[in-house]
Amino acid sequence: MAFRTLQASACMLLLISVCLHFMTGVRTSTSREKCECVEETGSVQWRKIIDYTIIQKHPLCNKVQIILQLSGQQACLNPDSMQGKRLQKCWKRIQFNTQKGKDCLMLLGPKKPKQL
Repeated sequence: MAFRTLQASACMLLLISVCLHFMTGVRTSTSREKCECVEETGSVQWRKIIDYTIIQKHPLCNKVQIILQLSGQQACLNPDSMQGKRLQKCWKRIQFNTQKGKDCLMLLGPKKPKQL
């Protein structure tokens, strides 16, 4: 009789350990980075940019992401590039207001050469 109780306890312990193993495996696989930008470009011609989105760091992605809407496609801009820094600076200046986002594209567009 004691053997059956011991055997049942061992089976229950084995079942619990298997369940815990799978539960912890799922938890670690979902904590990897979920960034939208996999490949980044250094710069894009200003006139080709229709709109942009800046996504700040968050728990699932530990980097700033700048997603550009180009005519017919999307591209990710390197936030450490000169163009990326200029867009981020303007984005902070307009206080993250998406309605004023296009103003940054007009202000930061190509620099006109100085005339003498």
